[in-house]
Amino acid sequence: MTNNSVTQNDTTATHPADNAATYAAAVATIQQALDTIAAAMPQKPPALEAAPLKFIRQRQSVKPELMDKAATAAESATLLQSLIDVPDTRDTLAFNAAFLPVFERMALMAGDLKLSIDMRRAKSGTAALNVYSAAKRMSQQGFGGSALAGHVANMKPLVKRGPGKKKGSKVTPPATTTAPTAPSAPSPHSEQSESAPAKQ
Repeated sequence: MTNNSVTQNDTTATHPADNAATYAAAVATIQQALDTIAAAMPQKPPALEAAPLKFIRQRQSVKPELMDKAATAAESATLLQSLIDVPDTRDTLAFNAAFLPVFERMALMAGDLKLSIDMRRAKSGTAALNVYSAAKRMSQQGFGGSALAGHVANMKPLVKRGPGKKKGSKVTPPATTTAPTAPSAPSPHSEQSESAPAKQ
């Protein structure tokens, strides 16, 4: 009778740390592809370089369909031709139609990569906090000796503190002493109240 658990435990699996070389090769391939993409990217027009970012963002609500109809109107009505650069508008529409799908795909890929990074960090980060909390608790209870206390000391500065009240000694403000002031002239109301006899 064979012991299946022993057989499974004897099987050596690839350690995740060994994937570093695989990741490095993938990154090198992606970086090379990004260099190719960057070289193929069109240059920004000089006019856009000088335009305020706020102005650019505010005009994103203008639909391409409106730009097309405005260009068509200017082509047929001479009174409108000075208000819009028709060839530039047509070129903008062609640029938008060509490159917007590329941008959307690149943004989707970047979002997926960021999510993968965040998910891995969340998993390992939770485990790291558990290790720190357990090590700190055991060290405070006298377990693990100086070695465990050293690990706690190394991790402590890296643990993010939550929002809370800062500890500090309350400083009592010194009593202010004021020089006695000369009595002011009583008002008619106060003279009447002082002269009135107290009710028995």
